[in-house]
Amino acid sequence: MNKLLKLIYSNKFFAVTTLLMQIGIITVYIIGVSNNVRFYLLASNFISAILIMFEVNRHEETAFKITWIMLIAIVPLFGWFFYLYTHTGIISRDIKRSHELAQKKISEYRTDDAGTIKEMELAGCETSLVRYLSRSGGQSVYKNSDLTYYPTGEDMFADMLGELRSAKDFIFMEFFIVNHKSYMWKAVEEILVEKAQNGVDVRFMYDGMGCIALMPKNYEKVLESKGIKCQVFAPVQPLLSTYQNNRDHRKVLVIDGRCAFSGGINLSDEYINKIVRFGYWKDTGVRVTGDAVKGFTEMFLTMWCTAASTANVDFERFLNSSKSFPVYSSAGYVVPFCDSPLDNDPAGRNAYVDMLNTAKKYVHIMTPYFVVDEAIYNAMSYAVTRGVDVKVILPGIPDKRIPYCLARSYYEDLFDIGVEVYEYTPGFVHAKTTVSDDNRAVIGTINYDYRSLYLHYECAVYTVDMPGIKAVEDDMLITLSKCRRITPAEYKELPWYYRFLGRALRFIATVI
Repeated sequence: MNKLLKLIYSNKFFAVTTLLMQIGIITVYIIGVSNNVRFYLLASNFISAILIMFEVNRHEETAFKITWIMLIAIVPLFGWFFYLYTHTGIISRDIKRSHELAQKKISEYRTDDAGTIKEMELAGCETSLVRYLSRSGGQSVYKNSDLTYYPTGEDMFADMLGELRSAKDFIFMEFFIVNHKSYMWKAVEEILVEKAQNGVDVRFMYDGMGCIALMPKNYEKVLESKGIKCQVFAPVQPLLSTYQNNRDHRKVLVIDGRCAFSGGINLSDEYINKIVRFGYWKDTGVRVTGDAVKGFTEMFLTMWCTAASTANVDFERFLNSSKSFPVYSSAGYVVPFCDSPLDNDPAGRNAYVDMLNTAKKYVHIMTPYFVVDEAIYNAMSYAVTRGVDVKVILPGIPDKRIPYCLARSYYEDLFDIGVEVYEYTPGFVHAKTTVSDDNRAVIGTINYDYRSLYLHYECAVYTVDMPGIKAVEDDMLITLSKCRRITPAEYKELPWYYRFLGRALRFIATVI
């Protein structure tokens, strides 16, 4: 039943319904109204031309434009309705207004980091990405911070529980997937209830679509009855929630403003291999302590206010209170950053492109999905041509067949430009980690696919010259030792129809 509900509430259900309508209209036309062919063609071409003109003039990635133009032109009725369904909506506009209001409020508490950026330049650090994140999204760069890298979900979850138990002031949690029957959630919920009853300000937020089959309906009310403040981001409303295409894919935990966790790990038992799905589940995460935690606090409060449609939060308490952080000996820098589908500024995509464009020795990537645009592909080509070693680690056992087939359709393109492709033989890779030259890394929730890069709310940590970066590259090398390198000859051994399907899927890669 849960799977059926998830299907009915999805964009795929709307797409199939309108496609069947398209077939029905064509059938009726062939049987009974062929004499009106001139009127039908004129009307169809006129409506398609209007929608195509509107799409051409939108500020949008070219791949999206091409997909929509082809759908509108080739299957008019289906294309019209699906386009209007995904591009209109009063609720979407309300969310955007709430998001902008929250960002404006939080910007009042940000400090100017021009001095820190100048210091980075004098130290010989690469600052192009830091400057971009600061100027485009107001993401601050922090010193006096420490970073711990987790090569598995098991390692990170153990520390999460320990930090939750020590909370004294507030707990902020925001996750895409939460399985209320899992060991992970039950262990977390027990601590959250205890802390809430002891006066800790506990706020929990989960995504409506990500949890549709995993959390009971109105579960937020159950949590509120236990003293936990709860928000469901973009609760699903069948055929009305066009904004369900923009999911909250982030994973954020902030405790007392002194430590924060993020990465690929959700609250479901496969993420810590307590249950086995798709072989061994390889995931990664980070813990940040010190001044940089403020960046994660800002992230959470922005989304909390967006979901609640109000900015009625005590920002002063959470953002300006003195935490008496220890002085860290590391000279490195940390930039917690987020990405929103509302601003037409793909921060995650641009971060990955910058890593590739400025690398001198290597760029190593772990990602569960690989469906990229020309900007990332060209950046990879540019990097390899300059002599940079670019390696991509993908799952050996997929969690979803269609994205896996689609990702493999890019292998030939990657071979052509000299990128090395590896598949993780023990199981599924869910990590979203990119490391470069032993001194820079991005770890977070951002997949190398259109949904993460353009459609979802995402977050990550960009770190420069932190000691923890060595652990990231060490884990990459260990993971590579458990992979098999895919060669052009191996790829060509795949059935022709499988390779053809992957190429065909690119036609709709931006909307699936």
